[in-house]
Amino acid sequence: MGIAVWLGRLIFAVIWGVMLANLVAPFEGKGFAFFLFLMVLLIALHLLQLLMFATVNKEHIQWRRGDYWQVIFFGVIGWLAIVRAQPARTQTKAEQTNDES
Repeated sequence: MGIAVWLGRLIFAVIWGVMLANLVAPFEGKGFAFFLFLMVLLIALHLLQLLMFATVNKEHIQWRRGDYWQVIFFGVIGWLAIVRAQPARTQTKAEQTNDES
């Protein structure tokens, strides 16, 4: 699943690149309005996903500040990366707790 996450991030990076290119150098004709609408829709959906994921799973998952941005930029792909990182995060937290004792 690690390759799928990185492939998804790459695809979203290309999508964000096209959306931002439209802002810097507007596309011809109706393309500008269409891609602007798609960008607003993408941001709204990713913020909705962040709201759902954060409210439902806040107690069950260790959140870091970058995780919020990961969901905003990559959506479900970012969420999969966060879920995949949880075993390592809980192990690190357990080791830190043991070292403090």
